[in-house]
Amino acid sequence: MSIGSAVTKRLVSEIMGNQTKKTRTTIPAPMAAKALFFSDRTCCVCRVKGKSVQVHHIDDDPANNRIENFAVLCLECHTETQVSGGFRRKLDADQVILYRNDWLAIVARERASSPMRLPESSPEHDAVEIELATSIAEIYRDREEYELLASHYIQLGNDELRDKYVELAIEQGVDDSTLIFFRSVQGKAELIPQSVIERRKKTLEGRKDFFSLGRLYREIGEFRLAVEATCKGAQAAIRNGNIFSAAFHLKEMVEAESLEELFVLALDEAEREGDLWWQYRCLQELGWESEADDFLMRHRKEIEQTGEPQFLEVLTIALGDTEEYLALRKEEARSLSAKPEPGENIGK
Repeated sequence: MSIGSAVTKRLVSEIMGNQTKKTRTTIPAPMAAKALFFSDRTCCVCRVKGKSVQVHHIDDDPANNRIENFAVLCLECHTETQVSGGFRRKLDADQVILYRNDWLAIVARERASSPMRLPESSPEHDAVEIELATSIAEIYRDREEYELLASHYIQLGNDELRDKYVELAIEQGVDDSTLIFFRSVQGKAELIPQSVIERRKKTLEGRKDFFSLGRLYREIGEFRLAVEATCKGAQAAIRNGNIFSAAFHLKEMVEAESLEELFVLALDEAEREGDLWWQYRCLQELGWESEADDFLMRHRKEIEQTGEPQFLEVLTIALGDTEEYLALRKEEARSLSAKPEPGENIGK
């Protein structure tokens, strides 16, 4: 059973009895709050964070306030559920349910693997954190929520229990996004069937969900494509006025070390082309200081033969040759000029 369906069933079980009256036209505040919480106050279709949202009745019956009949949609996506006739394709109930269940699964998994929220400065932090982690694990284990258990142990950094419950979750049945996520965290992307990856890519491309597509590419180690997709999503979000969403996903991309992986790719490319300067710059940007210094020492003669002042300066620093470094900087200063060339047009 996937997290989406499990969450839905769990929420339904919390409601006392079936609400069959058709006269109620407003959603009870506690029910609306619950729907918004489990959807992270984010539209389950477009998934753009920061947009205004509302709780939608999937079956279009405003009196049916069962939790399983709710989906959180932004105003634009909600409008798509109301389309009739013409050339525009309506977002029907079955599609909304699929989007909703998939999104609930993602939110639940991310919450299960998110860090504890207690302030680090709290004196009781460690004891409370251990008690909470143990209690949450017991709750998930008693209910056989293996997906959430695996995510919980991912957050705790317990690889042994993580792997145990990843396998149990996969045996129990998980959706494509969960399978890809778990195998990538394990460092076993090679165990992801190619058919699963292609199916997931096709789904996200069809939705034009570039942020999720960027995550997918990161999970399977395609970092160049991951950055392209995430930046494409950010551009679209900014054009549509969704600044928070663009910032959130760009931050996520940076924290996932995607930029570092790009520098590694650039380093590989520079090595193939034999470009010493850009090899050194990649090592420098990666923060691999000892490797950068070793690189300079190994290629000292070649660097000296280039005669490039900038390259020679970093070499003299690595060699500890202060006099030569000062001489190079003075020579560089003599060669610079901000004065316009004779006859050059100058704005006045």
